[in-house]
Amino acid sequence: MSGPSTRHLVAFWAAITICTTVDVFTQNAPGCQRVEGLLEETLVPPPTCTSPVGLCTIARMFGDLKGQARFSATAFIQSADTPTTTVIFVTGDTVVADAKLANSRGTLFIKNAAAYRTTGNGDLVDNQTIVGGTGDFAGASGSLRISGHFLAETGGVSRFEGTVCVP
Repeated sequence: MSGPSTRHLVAFWAAITICTTVDVFTQNAPGCQRVEGLLEETLVPPPTCTSPVGLCTIARMFGDLKGQARFSATAFIQSADTPTTTVIFVTGDTVVADAKLANSRGTLFIKNAAAYRTTGNGDLVDNQTIVGGTGDFAGASGSLRISGHFLAETGGVSRFEGTVCVP
């Protein structure tokens, strides 16, 4: 069994460099603000949850960005490694209602791409892409990175960090 080729390693590091550079440029762009904070998340049971795969949560966001985040999963995706790692990928949509960031108020619309460990303490990482909003957040962009844990029985706590850009 051989390891990754030099070409694969160079491509990997080039991708990391580009992503880091884009994030640095985005953070320094006019109208962009770096944010961080916590969110406390709980499960929303049916019939209130209308997710096509039956997973919805609601979270309170604290920190630079505040609001009520309502998540609805659109898909669960298993990998060849899921039987060993118990990690599944979850896509979905989040609406942050009553969003507040400095003097900006409104609603944020987010697309989620998460990796979730279904056993243990429910480890969770989520790359959230801001795709728009209402009020002061109309035309918003940016991204949030979420890291924490979630258990259906008790909910979860995660940290978030990222950049919110308002035109």
